[in-house]
Amino acid sequence: MDFLGRMQALAELTLAYEAQSTSSGIPGRAICSARNHHWVSDDTGSGGAVGAGELFCSSLAACAVNLVGRVAGAEKKTFGWMEVKVGAYRDMDKPLGEISLYDSVKVEFEVWGVTEEDAEYLVKAWKQR
Repeated sequence: MDFLGRMQALAELTLAYEAQSTSSGIPGRAICSARNHHWVSDDTGSGGAVGAGELFCSSLAACAVNLVGRVAGAEKKTFGWMEVKVGAYRDMDKPLGEISLYDSVKVEFEVWGVTEEDAEYLVKAWKQR
């Protein structure tokens, strides 16, 4: 699909979620907002506030927990409890490039109160979406 075709396809999509960040006047610190919720994010998380990388990991984890819960409910596969841990890894010895990339992102699911088969099914459903 050419550029114009991709742009037309994007124009037909409905906005699902939106968040924003603004500079705070303090270098390395941003004010983030989603709907009527506001929070502070530090560049690396070393200034006391949650860092941008931590927000990235927590958003993936929240997405996984909520999507798996939705799939489980739709498929009548109940579970007792779920925990999703996300870690983003970087090789700090590599020279910095023009953009910041993670070398690896690890997502780890732990699900209690469900059969191994159903847990694997639910995680696979998340991976496919």
